Amino acid sequence: MGRVRSSESGIALIAVLLGMALLTVIGAALTAIGIVEFRTAINHRSATRALLLADAGANHALALMRGPLSTLTYTDVIRGADGSVATLDDGVLSGFGLDAFDEVPDTGVVLGKGRYFVRLENDPADPSGDPYTDSNHRLVATCRGETRDGGAAEVGIVLAAPSFPAIVSNGDLTLPGNPEVLGPCAGVHANGTLSVSGHPTVDGPATYSDAVVLNGTIYNTNGSIVVPAYAGQVEVPYHDPDEYRDQADYELRDGWVINVGQPRDSTFATGSGVHGWNWNAGQGTWSLAGNKAAGGTYFVNGNVEVTGNAGSDGDPLKLTIIATGSVKVAGNPKIEADHPDGILILAGGDVDIAGNASGITLSYAGLVYAGGQCQVNGTPSVGGHILCYDGPDPLGAADLVSDNKVNGTPTVTYDCTGERRRTMVASWWENRAR
Repeated sequence: MGRVRSSESGIALIAVLLGMALLTVIGAALTAIGIVEFRTAINHRSATRALLLADAGANHALALMRGPLSTLTYTDVIRGADGSVATLDDGVLSGFGLDAFDEVPDTGVVLGKGRYFVRLENDPADPSGDPYTDSNHRLVATCRGETRDGGAAEVGIVLAAPSFPAIVSNGDLTLPGNPEVLGPCAGVHANGTLSVSGHPTVDGPATYSDAVVLNGTIYNTNGSIVVPAYAGQVEVPYHDPDEYRDQADYELRDGWVINVGQPRDSTFATGSGVHGWNWNAGQGTWSLAGNKAAGGTYFVNGNVEVTGNAGSDGDPLKLTIIATGSVKVAGNPKIEADHPDGILILAGGDVDIAGNASGITLSYAGLVYAGGQCQVNGTPSVGGHILCYDGPDPLGAADLVSDNKVNGTPTVTYDCTGERRRTMVASWWENRAR
């Protein structure tokens, strides 16, 4: 019996040893898995931080293109602050008169525990075929984020600006007069029917998305005939006036002129008015006497009528009118946009502008936008573009016009600035690396 117990003890010892060995193997495996998972977590955290840094670079680039650099062409940005091609500052968001806080130098921007870099290049598919000349209003921004522990990621974005001709109607557009549409971004387009009964001069394309009715002839500045052509619809953006309320210097509401900033005070617009504004309670309309008008950006609840001669030759009045209703401008104004985005008149309803060009100063300088229909009368000179959303008039808006029409012999000169340079993100992709 003693021999049997000795044998059993040996077997038990072997079993214990095997069990300990198995546990050691399992423990080692779990330790190895834990180390791998720990390292994976560290790498993921580092890559995520790098991606967030790259995202910050992308947002920084977009903010600069929409803000301090919005007056530059894309070609200017591609070539860098020195304006020369194939130099070290090509596509670098530095210089251009930017503050040190705003710019993104080629050494990057330190943020948290890392740094991001941004460089802009011309769209590879640009029709110009020149990497330093933009012709399709698209840029590629490569934004790289790097962390202190070696994490890296890239975000690529395509920055693009919607392209508008000088005069665009979301519906039908009628040219019964002899307007001149000039400038590097000249052109007219109707998402509906383009009707021509006069002899306009259009130094650019004349296009339509539905039909064309020709009882007149379109010429370019060389005297050659411009044949209207079919084109896809141009997406005319809808601008809700209420979105601009907080961007105004003054709000006009129920007879009160309210200072939006500090001190936030208000004055009732009766008698001699406030800053040239008078409230007609019976008609529910605000009137602005041009010869008494004070500059600024005004958000108006209701309809607006501007009379008299605002501004003068060589000294235009800096004025922006954003109205929930309709806007009519008579007299012989010389006004230019006060709003930083180049908005001159933005109405939820109709816009009807008139005037007679004289001297060296434009009658209107800036974006003219109608949520309803828009009409131009007389011989004013307009420096900017005209967008007619062609929607129904909102409640309370005066029905000033029923068609989108350019009468008389106005001159509309569009240099591609303003709404067209509202840079947007057309596409976005990302890549994490370590």
